[in-house]
Amino acid sequence: ETSVEKLRISSLPSVNIYIKRDDQLDSYASGNKLRKLEFLFADILSRPKCHHIITAGSLHSNHCKAVAVLAARFQRQAHFLLRTDRDNQDEQILQGNPLLNYLLGAKLYLIAKKAHIQRDIEPRIKLLEEELGGKDKCYAIPIGGSDTVGLFGYFDCFIREIIPLIDKLNLGHVVVPISSGGTMEGLALANYFTGNRLRIHAFAVSDNENYFKTHFNGILKELELDHLNQFVNNNSLVDICDSYVGLGYGRMTNEQIDFLHEIIRETGIIFDPVYTGKCLWGLYEELRNKRIDRFPTDGKNILFLHTGGLLGLMNPDFSNQWLLSSNSHANHRIRNWMAL
Repeated sequence: ETSVEKLRISSLPSVNIYIKRDDQLDSYASGNKLRKLEFLFADILSRPKCHHIITAGSLHSNHCKAVAVLAARFQRQAHFLLRTDRDNQDEQILQGNPLLNYLLGAKLYLIAKKAHIQRDIEPRIKLLEEELGGKDKCYAIPIGGSDTVGLFGYFDCFIREIIPLIDKLNLGHVVVPISSGGTMEGLALANYFTGNRLRIHAFAVSDNENYFKTHFNGILKELELDHLNQFVNNNSLVDICDSYVGLGYGRMTNEQIDFLHEIIRETGIIFDPVYTGKCLWGLYEELRNKRIDRFPTDGKNILFLHTGGLLGLMNPDFSNQWLLSSNSHANHRIRNWMAL
């Protein structure tokens, strides 16, 4: 169980926001990825012949890093298809999460950054499975661990950890970033099956509302819960907001970066620019603009889910984003030493 604390934002003095610190779950495999992998690895370990674990993500994927940590702990071999514009001769390849993956023994396969999941990634995973001895010896985890097994990470979290907070903190809303869908889907289903006491809000960090609705409906079909499709489509099961994707996955506008920098300094909590930072920006804008259709002034409080991703900040590309933002104060804090 992770801690919950008040998130104080001085420019929103009248709003009560609590933050659930899932970034504190584990030193290396932190965040929402770990909750999903708890169930996925239970499935893997139930298969005695399964030695190879295959998954995919961006070059600095936090999901892949978490898989690498658990694969090493359970003596399994991890294989990652990583989307990037770089090649294996690029000196910046082994920095941040890719360096951790390498140290943990994962085998890395670089593919084009624009590789499509169905057309490019899934066929390569099947080829790799064949090369490694077939499906009995391999376990393919979808990007982000977002499938009918992984979603139970946050179904379980909602039942055991969030429900007890509803009355204690007078909660009416849960806010979470969404990239692959599993975290949102687990929360939404748990909320539905326990009486819809909360409103689940998912802020997209990539793709769009239709993409996530299609994914969710596909998950419901696999679970034989097709009758819930109508509640996905009419936004009653979950509220998906795609208005703050900005420049795309892993990229933020200068305005978003400046906001995030101020919030980190004000709260002492690190938010990454890929997931929690972009989600918090979206929540802030909705509240600042008094979007009462999404967050009505009914006295109910908000629980913000910090999904981790901190080691992803070691991606060298982010350094340039921080330093080049319009209101960056880096020159005032990073100086050459002056002689006395």
